[in-house]
Amino acid sequence: MKRSWWILSLVVVFLFSLSGGWVGAQEPSSEYSGEPARYVFLFIGDGMGIDHFSVTQVYLNALEEKNVGLKELSFTSFPAAGLVSTFDYGSYITDSSSAITAILTGEKTYSGVLNMLPDKSTPLVSVAEMAKEAGMKVGVVTSVSLDHATPAACYAHQPSRNNFYEIAVEATQSDFDYFGGGGFLQPRGKNNDQRDIFEIFAENGYTVVRNREDFEKLTPQSGKVVAINAVLDEDQTMPYEIDREENDLSLADFTRKGIELLDNPEGFFMLVEGGKIDWAAHANDAVTVIRDVLAFGEAIEEAIKFYQQHPEETLIVVTADHETGGLTLGFAATGYSLYPEVLQNQKMSFLEFSKVVEQYSQNTPQEKANLSDFWPQIEENFGLLDIPTPEKAELEEKAKNGDAEAQAKLRLTLTDYEREELEKALAMSVQGEAPQSYGGYDPLTITLTHILNQKAGLSWTTFSHTGAPVAIFAQGVGAELFDDYFDNTEIFTKLVSVMSLEAVLVQ
Repeated sequence: MKRSWWILSLVVVFLFSLSGGWVGAQEPSSEYSGEPARYVFLFIGDGMGIDHFSVTQVYLNALEEKNVGLKELSFTSFPAAGLVSTFDYGSYITDSSSAITAILTGEKTYSGVLNMLPDKSTPLVSVAEMAKEAGMKVGVVTSVSLDHATPAACYAHQPSRNNFYEIAVEATQSDFDYFGGGGFLQPRGKNNDQRDIFEIFAENGYTVVRNREDFEKLTPQSGKVVAINAVLDEDQTMPYEIDREENDLSLADFTRKGIELLDNPEGFFMLVEGGKIDWAAHANDAVTVIRDVLAFGEAIEEAIKFYQQHPEETLIVVTADHETGGLTLGFAATGYSLYPEVLQNQKMSFLEFSKVVEQYSQNTPQEKANLSDFWPQIEENFGLLDIPTPEKAELEEKAKNGDAEAQAKLRLTLTDYEREELEKALAMSVQGEAPQSYGGYDPLTITLTHILNQKAGLSWTTFSHTGAPVAIFAQGVGAELFDDYFDNTEIFTKLVSVMSLEAVLVQ
């Protein structure tokens, strides 16, 4: 009897392997048969891996609750949730251009290529272009420059994502209805000898605004709009959320205005990118990642408000193009514990603190650079403590007896090894070095973020991308199609189906 059951089990397993699943089971479908979605939001958290939003949830819970738990973000409670593979045509680890090409066109290509087949000459048609062709309005919002890979994939087709001027020219010719957020990296070309891109926008009927006052005056009667944030860094990106001044525009502001301008009976498609999640993760700065994930979540809340008014006509999809940094909730020295509350001590992004280090380096001869002299800046902006040995011994004794304040201080106190690493890093920073072992970033700043992250129980594996799958969340019309584990090319297939668009492969 036992032998018969064993043989039957082998048969079932064999049939399962042949069919790709249980015999008679239906493969998850990318086909939607209901009424099409009229309003579609695609939110891309650039570089946002599972642990990026998970640590955000852990951090919020640590600040607001006394128990172990996760605080829901605007999108983590969506009814549909799945996983997405991210490899591209030539590598298991994708870059943003090949990843977003797959998401928006359904085709794999090489890293660095934007909306073209691997031959680097055949242009592909994005779902945003299909939506425009179908009579819908189209908007593109990002916290980085509008000619960066993710926003550019909505409208541009280039063999290199670094053809910034050519990409910007394609934006002017797209006839899209709304561009908002960052600026353009080469508005007059690589050699500053081309026609100004904003002149071309104006010629093509766009209203260009660059300050909050003009931004707030925009109405649906303003026509096609390019809204550039008033505060941009040298890369033409919006500030990191942790550095944003209270009265500066946010990603949520640009999203809310986009909804106002795009809303019409024919519907709209809007891509919104939290682009600086990726940039902060490249620099292994968990606090700055958390703050930009929260800003991304606030932008999604604007779409949720719209969805609540149009629940039978709206689809919201939230995902990432890839994971950046190899962030992990866990560190050898903290064992099975996390201490996310220590992260609240960081007051500025790695970028802004690098400027503080640079100023110190410019004003201090190399032979006089001293960690003790610079320590007040470190303590003020990272909350780390350099406590003398006798005082540290007293704290350790109190901590053993359950003194919570002593335990909290010890978590932020440097070890001898950490102090040595900071002294070594400061010497390199003052000498103007940026070795690859520090990701090419300022050595002192990177060492500080690593130390603070590790004290919280967090680890990073790389300054680059990883090949890990990313999460996807969906709410609204056709959301059930995204409740699965699938390849990033299928996001395109599902969107086209839900929107009832006529799919066109190449131009």
